[in-house]
Amino acid sequence: MFSDEALDLVLSYPKLSERLASRPEDLSKVKKMFKEIHGEFSPAVVNSAVKVIDATFLKLYDGVNLEVFPGTNFHDLKEKYHIVLVPNHQSHADYVALTYSMFKNFEVAIRVAAGINLNVFPMGQFFGKAGAFFIRRSFTADHLYKVTFEAYVYYLLKTNQVVEFFFEGGRTRTGKLLKPKYGLFQMLLESHSQIKDTKPLMFIPVSLAHEHIPEEKAHARELGGGKKKAESGAQLFKLFKLFNKRLGTIHLHFGEGIVVDSYKGELKEATQQLAFECFKSVGRNMPITPSSLLALIMLDEPSGALTWKQIEERAHDVVEYCLALGIPLTPSLKLENFEDSLRSALDMFIGNKKIEVLKREKLNQVFYAIKSERRVEVLYHKNMILHHFLVSGMINSTWFNVFNGSIKDGMSLTRFLQAKRKELKYEFYLPTVKEMIREALNIISYALGRRVESLEECMKLSSQDLYLIATKVRRFSTAFSYLYEAYYISSLTVKYLASESFTQERFVQVAKELFELEFEHGRVVKYPESFAVPIIKETLVYHLNQKVLEKNEDRSYRVVDIPRLDSSIEKFIRDLNDQVAINLKFNKALP
Repeated sequence: MFSDEALDLVLSYPKLSERLASRPEDLSKVKKMFKEIHGEFSPAVVNSAVKVIDATFLKLYDGVNLEVFPGTNFHDLKEKYHIVLVPNHQSHADYVALTYSMFKNFEVAIRVAAGINLNVFPMGQFFGKAGAFFIRRSFTADHLYKVTFEAYVYYLLKTNQVVEFFFEGGRTRTGKLLKPKYGLFQMLLESHSQIKDTKPLMFIPVSLAHEHIPEEKAHARELGGGKKKAESGAQLFKLFKLFNKRLGTIHLHFGEGIVVDSYKGELKEATQQLAFECFKSVGRNMPITPSSLLALIMLDEPSGALTWKQIEERAHDVVEYCLALGIPLTPSLKLENFEDSLRSALDMFIGNKKIEVLKREKLNQVFYAIKSERRVEVLYHKNMILHHFLVSGMINSTWFNVFNGSIKDGMSLTRFLQAKRKELKYEFYLPTVKEMIREALNIISYALGRRVESLEECMKLSSQDLYLIATKVRRFSTAFSYLYEAYYISSLTVKYLASESFTQERFVQVAKELFELEFEHGRVVKYPESFAVPIIKETLVYHLNQKVLEKNEDRSYRVVDIPRLDSSIEKFIRDLNDQVAINLKFNKALP
C-alpha cells in the first residue's frame, strides 16, 4: 500500500480525526510523525532478503528450528483473525529469524515494531521495505504521538497485516524473561475496538531461544557495570562479521493463539491480563536447548570442571525429568541418542572460547571447565531455562528441612514454600502459591511413582521416600545458589551502608567491592557470576518490601530495621549452607 493510502487510513482513525477536527494545526505534526513511523513495505524486498539470508546469514547458524502449534495454517488464520506475533527478545538476529521463517515457511510477510534507532539512512529505508515500522522508546508525555501511533496500528489491522512486536520492549541482558511492556498491547486493544464489525485479535506467543547470542560479550560487560552502548541498525550488519564463530541453531516455538474479541472492563486491567498471559505462555514453551542444558549442568559446579561422563550422566537426569514433567525440549534433545547434540554444544562452547579442555595425564582424565571470565556469558543460557526448575529447586531446600525436622506439619511446609517463593519473586514471574503447590505435588508423585494428593500426605513420607525424591531433583540443588549469594552480598552491603543514606550508584559500587572480597577470602560466596548489576539493583526492591529499607524523597535509601537485616543475612547464610549439606548427604547416600 502506498504512503498516501496508508496516511489516509491513519487520518481516518476516530480518535485522531476528532483531535484534528478541534486542532487542525496539528496535521503537519501528524504527517511528520507518520513519516517517522511508516515503513514503505515491499513484498519483493522481503523475497529478495530471504534469498540473501539463505546465501549469507544462515551460514553463521546451523539453521532455524521452527515448531508451530499443531494444525496451524497462517493463511486460514488470517481469514478469521487479526494475527499478532508476540516473541521474547534475545538478539538483533531475532528480527531476521522471525521475518525469514514466516516468509520462507508460510509465505506470510510480517510487520515488525522496531526501535526508532533503526530508522536511520540508509538502513532505515531497507528495514521499512522488509517489514519494519518504527516506534520511539518513550512517548508517555507526547499525547499526539501516542494517538498517531495508535492510528498507525489501526491502519495495520485494517489492512490485515500480520503484526509482530517484542513484548519485553528490549533485549534481555541476563537471559531471563523481562516483565512485559504494556504499550503496544494497549494500543492493539484500543485500535481494534475502533474497527466496526471486525475479526477478533489472535495473539500468538513465540518462545525464541538462541544456542549462541552474538551480543554475549556486550551483555556480560553491561552486567559487570560497563556502560551500555547505544543500539543502532549497524549492529545487525555486525552479525555478518562472525563467520569465525559457531552460532548453533535458532529455535522458534509458536504457542497456542490467545483470542481477544473485545476487552471488558478497564483497558488497563485487560492489557495487563493479556500481557502476562502471553508472557507466561512464552515462558512455558521456552525449550531446553543443548547449550542451555550444558550451561545448567556446568555452572552447577563453582569450578565448572567436569568429565564428559559426568556431563552425560547429569544431562540424562535432567532430560528424563523434563520428559516426565512436560518441560519442552528441542527436537535434538528428544532423540534417544541426544548425546551427539550435547557434544556439538560442548564443541561450540570450546570453539567460541567459553570452555577449555584440561588434560590430567596422571589421572588419565579429560576435564571441561568454563573459563572464569566467561561464566557470565554462559549464565545467559542457564537463565533462559531456569524458571522451569523453580519448584524443583525449592523442593531441595524443603526436603532437607523436612529430613532434619525443621518442618513438622503441612502448615509449616506451606509457610516454608511461601517464604521461598518470596525470596525469588523479584527475579522471576512466579506461579501462584496454589499453582506452585500443585507443581510440587506433581514432582513428588513423579519421583515416587505414585500419586501424592496433599502436603499433609508429604509429611508422612518415610526416609526412603524422601531420599527417592532427592534423587529426582538433586540436579537442581545448587541451580539458584548464585542468586542467593547475590542477595547475601546485597544484605552485607546494606549493613555496611547502614550508618547513612546512600544512592543506588553508591550501593552498586560497595556491593562490587564486597563481592570481590567475599569471593576471594570468604566462606559463603563460591560463584563468580553471583555479582551482576541488574540483580544487585533488583535486590533493593526486596529490601524495601522486607521493610529493611525506606526510600527518601531524593530517591536515596536509608536502613530502618537493623535486626531484620541481620536476620536476612543469617537466613541467606543458612540457605547456602543447607545446599552444601544437601550435596554432602547426596555424596554419602546416593549413587
